[in-house]
Amino acid sequence: MASANLHQSTSDPPLPLAQAGGLWRGLVALIATWQSRAKQRRELKEMEPWVLRDLGLSKAEAASEAAKPFWRP
Repeated sequence: MASANLHQSTSDPPLPLAQAGGLWRGLVALIATWQSRAKQRRELKEMEPWVLRDLGLSKAEAASEAAKPFWRP
């Protein structure tokens, strides 16, 4: 028995509208996460030493976190 080719063409069919909408929502959520992370790291970099102590962070830990690019968790 010959194996059947499940795909009729070499290119993928276009995504249904519902799936495409999900991709856009995911992209928007990712960008929002990146913006939030970048803002938090900017603020962390500017915090006073006494605030860092209250948060339980050393200056070195805060500097290390603030130096990370926005796309890294």
